[in-house]
Amino acid sequence: MKASLVPAALGIILSLAGFTAAHDDKNRNGSSEKLERSTAVDPHASITLCVMSGKLTVRGWDKNELRARSTDADQLELRRIDKVKDSSTPANRIDVMVIDKQSNKGDCQASADVEMDVPKEATVQLQTRDGDIYITGVGGAYAGSQNGDINIERASKFVEAGSVGGSIFLKDSTGRINLSSAGGGVEVSNVRPFGPDDTFEVGTVSGDIQLDHVNNPKLTAKTVNGTVTMNGPLAHGGRYGFTTMGGDVVLMMPRDASFTLKATLSERSDIVSDFALKYLPDSPPAPAPKPKPAPETTPKTPSPEPPKMKASKDKPPKTGPIIAPVVVVKPIVVNPFKRITAVCGSGDALITLSSFGGTLHLKKI
Repeated sequence: MKASLVPAALGIILSLAGFTAAHDDKNRNGSSEKLERSTAVDPHASITLCVMSGKLTVRGWDKNELRARSTDADQLELRRIDKVKDSSTPANRIDVMVIDKQSNKGDCQASADVEMDVPKEATVQLQTRDGDIYITGVGGAYAGSQNGDINIERASKFVEAGSVGGSIFLKDSTGRINLSSAGGGVEVSNVRPFGPDDTFEVGTVSGDIQLDHVNNPKLTAKTVNGTVTMNGPLAHGGRYGFTTMGGDVVLMMPRDASFTLKATLSERSDIVSDFALKYLPDSPPAPAPKPKPAPETTPKTPSPEPPKMKASKDKPPKTGPIIAPVVVVKPIVVNPFKRITAVCGSGDALITLSSFGGTLHLKKI
């Protein structure tokens, strides 16, 4: 499992190449100062933000402008890290720097809540140790939180998110998806591919995985102790892989679902199906290669036998030591797994399952 899904650029702050400041304003109640900065950016700009703790909120909008706000920050800077000859052109790489009021620390050490408005085709890279992340309506999203939840909606091209102690929620998005959580669960709804090669990968250690209407044709779900639940139709010609150590896999599909099931199950695992499955016999093992004939050689002339010596009446004839033949007993190998191949309908989609203790439930909806 990856240690972090957020690129290393989040921890590396390059030298200042450009900076544009906007006006500061007050909260509505006037009790604390709100810092606000804005600058023109490319519609497909890449924007990074990293704090130690705090809630990070990002919203996509129709302006080619980045606007950042915070009431907890002492300083808020938009650092341009792309190298261009003409600094008047809109930036395509921006690093949002936050220095908080209490510790006066920055560079991923600040503690502050930050809100940003970015172009709807932009890519955002967010990281926080203790805090939740909310991303809505962007092109691509990288998000990482150690102890917080991650909520992403309406990403249009790709999503990569990882949390150690929190959960991940993704809905109404398209593109390539990669999600992982150690202690929390993952919930996904209404996701489809942006391109034909867009994959969907999700993994947890102890959290459950819930997938509702995920239409990516290449889907992989892995968990150690969680339960995997998938609800919705199968993609035409889709390839689905499920791996679980101790949890169940529940697949809820339409009544006319067509699939081929290839399962590797332990003796403690079962299959409970509402669908009529046609079980296929195991494929016969490949025949062993025939031994090559020994090369022909010229027969040797047998040497004459030595004359037999008569045994003495007083002493018995000498004989060599008696060695019992060595019998090699082959160990009995017990295969703890059973392999099952079954077809439902025409077998259009392929479902591959590896379970070491759970039950596979195939349910009609």
